[in-house]
Amino acid sequence: MSAMPTTSLPSDLIAAADVWTLLDTGTVEWSADTRRAVAASGLVFVCLRGGGRALAQAWGEDPIGVFALQAALTQAKQVAHTKKTPVDAVEIFVCTGKTIVDVRDRGAYKRLLANKHRGMVGIAVRTKTAIVRVSPTTVIATNRKHEKVLLLCRQQLKLTEHDLFATDTVVSTLLGVQQLVVRAPKPRTEPLLRAKPLVLPTAVTRERIVAFERLLGDFLAHSVRPDGRMQYIYYPSRGEEDQKRNNMIRQWMATLALVRTGVHRRDKNFFRLAEDNLRYNIRTFYHATGNLGCIEYRGKVKLGAVALAAMSVMEHPRRKRFKRVEPKLWAMLEHLWQETGEFRTFFKPAERNDVQNFYPGEALLAWAMRFLETNDAALLDRFMRSFAYYREWHRAQKNPAFIPWHTQAYFEVWRRTQAPELRDFVFEMNDWLLAMQQWHGLDYPDMQGRFHDPQHPEYGPPHASSTGVYMEGLIDAFAMARTLGEDQRMYNYRRAILRGLRSSLQLCFADDVHMFYIRKRKRLRGGLRTTIYDNVVRVDNVQHVQLAVMKILAAFRDEDWAAGVE
Repeated sequence: MSAMPTTSLPSDLIAAADVWTLLDTGTVEWSADTRRAVAASGLVFVCLRGGGRALAQAWGEDPIGVFALQAALTQAKQVAHTKKTPVDAVEIFVCTGKTIVDVRDRGAYKRLLANKHRGMVGIAVRTKTAIVRVSPTTVIATNRKHEKVLLLCRQQLKLTEHDLFATDTVVSTLLGVQQLVVRAPKPRTEPLLRAKPLVLPTAVTRERIVAFERLLGDFLAHSVRPDGRMQYIYYPSRGEEDQKRNNMIRQWMATLALVRTGVHRRDKNFFRLAEDNLRYNIRTFYHATGNLGCIEYRGKVKLGAVALAAMSVMEHPRRKRFKRVEPKLWAMLEHLWQETGEFRTFFKPAERNDVQNFYPGEALLAWAMRFLETNDAALLDRFMRSFAYYREWHRAQKNPAFIPWHTQAYFEVWRRTQAPELRDFVFEMNDWLLAMQQWHGLDYPDMQGRFHDPQHPEYGPPHASSTGVYMEGLIDAFAMARTLGEDQRMYNYRRAILRGLRSSLQLCFADDVHMFYIRKRKRLRGGLRTTIYDNVVRVDNVQHVQLAVMKILAAFRDEDWAAGVE
């Protein structure tokens, strides 16, 4: 296999009425629409679902497509009939072809395992006596990597790992199209990619993004537990929260997002939730060492966590209630600053000084907000020394992760000082960042708009939070370009922002179609998948996009939305 085949949205859709007629009555006269939709297939997978639960699944195989569909539905119905839960959705994969993978070829095997193909192709493992197939929709619904899928196939077939590479074992990828047939509010069929409808570029409108902001903000609100704790990671496929993992920077960013959502919506409920969350975080993770405020988790006190905590307190309307905490957080930032302009990135352990692409930018953004409030000349001097230091540091070792935090910090100070060196570096950074965004020549259309450079794996994998934070910086660069009449940069940044919004919309669990395989939907609504192929929801997936969306809605004019996504 020289390359992994691609799949696309179906050009014809199975008639929803046909499916429900067969399931309800046991017989159906197949319509011309359904016949066309499965004409190229002799193999069809169906999964009957009720309330997100998989009730029964089956593969149907017949040279005539509708008979393959009928066989799968009939077999699944027999199993589902024994369950008490009624069927409200039918997940369908219409296989239109297959490609044998020579797993003994390291290149071909590596391509099979590539993340970008997860949820787009099914997998089949055949021996002389048996076959196990897994549909691409099942891969997403169970959130499994292809390595795990192959392991489960081996276990079902009682094969060792060595057996998988034996000459009489055949591994194939299954090409095809995905569809979801729902019963309510009226029977309809939805085309899917990776178990989710494709968001077209034309869907990026002000109205859609206003609704998107509501979903994101509401997700953050209902992620605050009664004691004020913010949910960090949620596993949709399992319906479980992970309380063993946490990250203080992302927790305090979530607090800041709650505060800013309250300002954006003029909603005091968000201020109350943010205060509950602040108090929980301070109670659980804050302590003072002399005059220095620490945000500590598992023996680490990070510069970035202290900076985000300071901003969260500073921006809360009831800031005075935390007057014993805030000054010590600012004192810690000063303590970690060096006369060269460099920041020490850890207070504990003191020997660590890595993560320079992230934490100093977060600290400088906190200082920028502090400077706008105080107009402190000494603080500005320290800020500009750090700017000079980190400008050269970045030029020597460029990394996209550096850019959004520093962009936001420099933009805020530039608004007050109009310093040309800040302006020039903001444009320099963001002009370079644009090349990281993917749009043309991709394997699959749901990749469009994300920030990822496959040629530079050291920059990290694609991630919902990355796209969000890049948009946070780009909207400031856009506002700067507009103020200065930089029309070409305005155009470039606006296009990147709109494309990023398309990518973010693609990841959202917005409605029951997006959550057809989810049982606990209320808790998940408004959450964002980590990537198109990984449905895990982490709090920073949502908070970064929410922070960006609120800035975009405030900065974009009607003509910016009308420009559309190219």
